[in-house]
Amino acid sequence: MNLADITQRVSRASGQSITGKVILIISLFVFIAIVLGGMIYLQGRIFDGVRVYVRGEGLWAKGQKDAVIYLERYSHSRAEDDYLAFQHSVETNLGDAQARQALLASPPDLPAAATGFLQGRNNPQDIDALIWFFQNFQSISYMHDAIDIWIHADRKIAELIAVGNAIHREIQAGGNDPERLALLRDRVKLLNIELLDLENRFSNILGAGARWVKQTTLIAGLAMLLLFIGVAMIISRQLIAVIARTERELKISEARFRSLKESNTIGILSWRMDGTLEEANRSFLDMLGYDENDFRDGQLNWRKLTPESCQARDEQAIAELLTSGSCAPFEKVLLHKDGHPVPVYLGASLLNGDVDRGIAYIMDLTERKQAEKQLRLAAAVFDSSHDGILVTDAAMHIVSANQALCTMTGYASSELVGKIPSILQSGYTTPEQYRDMLSSLYSVGHWQGDIVDRKKHGALLPVHISLSAVRNDEQQVSHYVAIISDIAERKAEEEHLRHIAHHDTLTGLPNRVLFNDRIEQLIKHAERNGGRFAILFFDLDNFKPVNDTFGHEVGDKLLQAIAHRLTRHVRGTDTVTRLGGDEFVILLEEANDRDSVEKLLDKTVESICAPCNINGHDIEISVSAGISLYPENGTDVNTLMHHADQAMYHMKQKSRAQKSIPPTLPT
Repeated sequence: MNLADITQRVSRASGQSITGKVILIISLFVFIAIVLGGMIYLQGRIFDGVRVYVRGEGLWAKGQKDAVIYLERYSHSRAEDDYLAFQHSVETNLGDAQARQALLASPPDLPAAATGFLQGRNNPQDIDALIWFFQNFQSISYMHDAIDIWIHADRKIAELIAVGNAIHREIQAGGNDPERLALLRDRVKLLNIELLDLENRFSNILGAGARWVKQTTLIAGLAMLLLFIGVAMIISRQLIAVIARTERELKISEARFRSLKESNTIGILSWRMDGTLEEANRSFLDMLGYDENDFRDGQLNWRKLTPESCQARDEQAIAELLTSGSCAPFEKVLLHKDGHPVPVYLGASLLNGDVDRGIAYIMDLTERKQAEKQLRLAAAVFDSSHDGILVTDAAMHIVSANQALCTMTGYASSELVGKIPSILQSGYTTPEQYRDMLSSLYSVGHWQGDIVDRKKHGALLPVHISLSAVRNDEQQVSHYVAIISDIAERKAEEEHLRHIAHHDTLTGLPNRVLFNDRIEQLIKHAERNGGRFAILFFDLDNFKPVNDTFGHEVGDKLLQAIAHRLTRHVRGTDTVTRLGGDEFVILLEEANDRDSVEKLLDKTVESICAPCNINGHDIEISVSAGISLYPENGTDVNTLMHHADQAMYHMKQKSRAQKSIPPTLPT
């Protein structure tokens, strides 16, 4: 998005904001008008309900008064017509009672209520208003009190009817009891007074309710009006603030655009569809090697500066501009004044209401392209290296591993990324070594050395690692890089050389060097812990004739067979050594007593002297042997070896025939 785009969008957004608030004000006005209209309608219906109930109360009162008049006249005249007129009059009151009872039923019986109101001589056009008002306002305190008075009045009417019936019965019986008729007339007068009082109270409550409705609707209307005025004032204030803010934003946007145009960080153009450049800042001119004179001479045309290979993409961008007024930023190439291509990143938009003129920004991508080329080269080196390469972030989380490392360890790159390098630890490298490694890495920024890691499936992996810290421009560590070389073959070769240096090449047994080292260690251990050990010295008798008779190959195989037999009779902690020629030594690390050592010596000698088939030849060899015990026979290597050699020599002197029989060993 370019700066012209931003300015246009700010203007559109501000306009939309103002329009939205105006629409909101109009909507509020319409809403409040509807509410006020509804309140006026409701008020009209309420007043109409009060009016019909006041009229009904008048009809009810007239029926009650007429009934009293006719009943009193009947008590004096004893004319049946007066009694019938009394009954006809109270039908009005009975009808209203029926309507009330029907409306208070659950659910309300509306047809019965309408019939009752008609019986009460109410205008048929008022029936709906009577029912609606009763149903919707019966829980309001005024209406609730009016209904209570109504119920009480209905009871009084029932009493009046009962008194009338009593008078009628008395007259029908002959009317010979003037005192009783007088009492009944007094009761009628008292009921009349009570009913008149109830009628007045009913009228007063309806009047108070009407005044309450009028006052409530007036207050609600004023509240709605005040609310509308308050909201309108708030929104108007916001509109003024938005307009002021929009003006400030436009000025800021214009100032930013001007400062950006005058800066040397980005190229800014004013262009036309035919390729004409109406305006260009210094950054754009420097980018392509032109100056102000070239621009004024009309040498610059963006279509001519675009190579043919980029023209199709330009046409696509123009189609976007004509459709939406702006185009998505894209990469292209412009031609430098001296002819070489300059990679750029370009975005453009049309001016408001114009399909021929627009503004564009251009950024030089030369340095970025060169950096991308270097990154591609580094990635190629990373992927093609025969050494494993592991990259972590500053928190030691793996962010990248090359294929060589994945092949070396058996892990896929996805299994390593996000983990810490300890996933490769084998346990053979001590915590102290790791602490030294990290200490060097943190203090001097690098470390190298040999450690033993472990592959995914458990196999050990000896490696040589070179660790380096990578720092950013602020000299803070951003990454760590490890170059890892598989040194398994080198370690195997070193192990092989160590084996050759300490083992007999023919039999694979430890040689004299390794034997001397182990016996020295055993002497030190025995001195500290008070242990005992033994040396068994063996020398094959008449071995030379075997070489002379059967050849050196047979002699070598015989020595290998003897070495195997010696090894078979000792424990894993003991050492069997070939000193050279036909001399062998067994170092027993634990020798508790001489008897057990002599028994082992006998078994070993017997095993050596057993016939041995070599290349089809049955060969029997005899052996002379001697024992030396620590500390009885010496406390140093030379003394112990000399004693064992002397014991062997004495045995050789006493041997008979070609098979050695161990003599009594010297003490």
